[in-house]
Amino acid sequence: MINFDQLRQGNRVMVENEGVWMPGVVTRINADDGGQIEVETGVQKQWYEIEEVESIPLSEEQLLDMGFEKEVMESGNIKFKHGPFRVLISPKAQFTDFLMWYREEKCHITYPMTVHQFQNRYEEMVKVPVG
Repeated sequence: MINFDQLRQGNRVMVENEGVWMPGVVTRINADDGGQIEVETGVQKQWYEIEEVESIPLSEEQLLDMGFEKEVMESGNIKFKHGPFRVLISPKAQFTDFLMWYREEKCHITYPMTVHQFQNRYEEMVKVPVG
């Protein structure tokens, strides 16, 4: 289950609608009465209980969908670029042990990061949300 306190508008998540899981984007958050999240799935915009919302694992596909460019380096490592923001992964560790940086600020991530966590960290570093 996803942590309600980690969610922000614009975060990409998975929601359960009538037994089917589908991706969507958080459009509003209501912290009253245990918390509900409004999510736009492309089919509809609907309010969901926190139990009906799951995180999406960070992946190459997700980064490319957010507008990152992929560069395969001579070492075999892969660099993803979005303006001056960079993500550097090893093909072995993938998205469980990688570096991300923006100008002088660097982070070494040593856990399987999710898309919404990545979006939040990106926004903290760059001060602008990423798709």
